[in-house]
Amino acid sequence: MAVAGGPPAEAHVGTSNAYYDGSAGPYAVRVIVRTPGVIPGLAQVSVRILDGGDVEGVTVRPLRMDAELEASPPPDAAAPVPGEPGLHAGELWLMTAGSYSVEVGVAGPAGAGTVFVPVLAVAERRLAMHPAVGVGLAAAGLFLFVGAVTIVGAAVRESVLEPGTQPDARRRRRARVVMAASVLGLAAALGGGWIWWDAVDAAYRSRIYRPWDTTAAVTAAGGRHVLTLAIDDPEWDAAAGLPGARLVPDHGKLMHMFLVRADDLAAFAHVHPVRDAGGDAFRVALPPLPAGDYRIYADIVQENGFAPTLVNTVRVPPPLPPVAPVAAGESAVAPQASAAVPDADDSWAALRPHGSAGAARYALPSGRTVVRERGGPVAADEETTLMFSVTESDGSPSVLEPYMGMPSHAAVLRDDGSVFVHLHPAGSINLTAQRRFAEADGAGSDTGAAAPHAGGSHVPAGSAPSGAVTFPFVFPAPGPYRIVVQVKVGGEVETAAFDVEIAEASAS
Repeated sequence: MAVAGGPPAEAHVGTSNAYYDGSAGPYAVRVIVRTPGVIPGLAQVSVRILDGGDVEGVTVRPLRMDAELEASPPPDAAAPVPGEPGLHAGELWLMTAGSYSVEVGVAGPAGAGTVFVPVLAVAERRLAMHPAVGVGLAAAGLFLFVGAVTIVGAAVRESVLEPGTQPDARRRRRARVVMAASVLGLAAALGGGWIWWDAVDAAYRSRIYRPWDTTAAVTAAGGRHVLTLAIDDPEWDAAAGLPGARLVPDHGKLMHMFLVRADDLAAFAHVHPVRDAGGDAFRVALPPLPAGDYRIYADIVQENGFAPTLVNTVRVPPPLPPVAPVAAGESAVAPQASAAVPDADDSWAALRPHGSAGAARYALPSGRTVVRERGGPVAADEETTLMFSVTESDGSPSVLEPYMGMPSHAAVLRDDGSVFVHLHPAGSINLTAQRRFAEADGAGSDTGAAAPHAGGSHVPAGSAPSGAVTFPFVFPAPGPYRIVVQVKVGGEVETAAFDVEIAEASAS
């Protein structure tokens, strides 16, 4: 099947930025890492102290998963941003592609705290040269070329003559011959440089990140439709035996898969395929989704912290008719469907078509309402907080239950499929990868890696928070988006959708 449209990036689609709301020891922080998109490149890191307290200093540094702590650079100070109390900013070089974490240290009256924010450093694009720069460099190169040939000719013709002596015909002929030879030599050097540059450019192009190739198909088995997503990319096969390449569960699942109907975004599913024993295929029983073409986004996590998103498209056929009663002694499930039993945390919903959910209120089938708290226009590349509240039919706040350890899940997607980001109240980072980095760096429980603040990610079992959830985010580009919000109330997962139009980034 064809890959879903748009330029893909690691971990999510259309952006590799990392967003984290949580704690660095005793301090509630929001960390946003804007990745450079090119490697080597400068990542922009902003750290906002959320509880409003004064701190003495904030430091940041990049740590590679496969590098010893002693080999890592010393921390850099993140400077306070004038006019923005509590906001600190810094820049970090990401020199090679791979799994990183940005170590954020905060020191203040309450002591010191540290948090690790996983970041995947990958080359996502090739920067184009501005035409004016190209013209200027070409003009400078031509000037230097002519100047070098002229200097060589003058040196052969006049360098050993007495002052005031004119070169004879023999010297002039020799100068012309040497100048011609220098033209050929310089042209050969330029040609060699051109070939070298093309080779470097081709090598960089080959390293630009792309999701692993997959094959998606829907089959009928055991009275239900089964979706199979198989990874059949040579790079996946090559990495299979490398240290850290094995998959690890995130929220208890090896894969989190999202299905979005492509034409109108009016159907959404969050399911959890099961991997074939030792194989490259993942299978999941499809919920009764409306027929149509769907985009697939599937998140996995490797032991080394690399958390890619697999993308594809698939055509979902109309739901199968009810299965007839099974006679005594017969199997109710076909053998090939035995690994495709629906997961207890699978969820799906029919939504309003894209463009019809622009209001701030979304009525759920249960009678509850999800309200998006608007804070004014939102522009691309600007830090924002997505705020939602869930109320019962009588207007009282709903009691949210943990859904796979989170008070809520959200997905932000563009209508053309070029952006898809899976969010938690803790942000976009993968918490399993975060714990891996904290363990690898020998961090203790004071890092915040396992204990985000109350407004962040984890909701202890049995707790009953109010019906309000927030998500940190930065829209990567202007245009039409849909925000899908999932909450669990009364043992049922409910899904709401909100359409937003994101403006161009401001000049500041």
